[in-house]
Amino acid sequence: MSVRIAVTADLHWGHGRRGDDATRLLCAHLFHEPPDVLLLGGDLGTVQHFEACLTLFDGLQCVKAMVPGNHDIWVEPDDPRGDSLELFERVLPAICAAHGVHYLDHGPLCLPQVDLAVVGTMNWYDYSWAIDRLRAEVPDWEARVRDKRFTRGRHNDGKFVRWPLDDVSFTARVVGAFERHLAAALAQVGQVIVLTHHPAFYAIGFPRQGPPEAPDGLLWDAFCGNASMEAVLARQAARIPLAFSGHTHRAATGTLGAIQGFNIGGDYDVKRLLLIDWPASGVTAHEFGDSAR
Repeated sequence: MSVRIAVTADLHWGHGRRGDDATRLLCAHLFHEPPDVLLLGGDLGTVQHFEACLTLFDGLQCVKAMVPGNHDIWVEPDDPRGDSLELFERVLPAICAAHGVHYLDHGPLCLPQVDLAVVGTMNWYDYSWAIDRLRAEVPDWEARVRDKRFTRGRHNDGKFVRWPLDDVSFTARVVGAFERHLAAALAQVGQVIVLTHHPAFYAIGFPRQGPPEAPDGLLWDAFCGNASMEAVLARQAARIPLAFSGHTHRAATGTLGAIQGFNIGGDYDVKRLLLIDWPASGVTAHEFGDSAR
């Protein structure tokens, strides 16, 4: 028995006409050739656009699961929905349940008929991918990390993620939950596919020709992922054949031990869809939008 799994991320519904047109093309492809499982890797849309994006897939007859992205938990001051933690823990899961979408941050999706599970998390960042060089090379690194401030501009998470936590504690929280979900899934099935929004490991983060430059390249790495997730994955790598992530808007491939990783690479105007016919190992990519090849 085999299952066709479709994976996409960074649809950013409502962000602009060209991006929405590309998402409509991606949806039309899925409805024309429905997969058995659809995985959504976060950044569906801010505020009301999150549910509006899920609505696009309401009539698609397949199993659906998702992880949120950082944009999905953005809030305004005095947001009636609550703070970012309220969105992550209660508001977004309730919306997903209303649309028949499995919220992976609350538990794995098991597919026992093919001895497979999908384990996922939004993932987060604790600066560990860049902290040593930041300390050595950027004198005001603590202020830049605290304010999420680049040499020009600021990471919008610093403006719109509002909660009674810091990045380090929230990272520990979601990685700990992911590790528990991974153990629970592996107690039931032989192999696991991982889905995250922030890159699951460094090799599928921002693609570069060389090391990141200080300070901005280091700051982007600091706000991209974390070493503790890599350690969790490395311990179970023999049973994790594939990992998929989003967030960077840049397609990339890489490995962590036996894990073959893919950054989906959807951007604001061009959307990407990856297809896997499990248990075959090949991953094929389709692009949709004005600049699609």
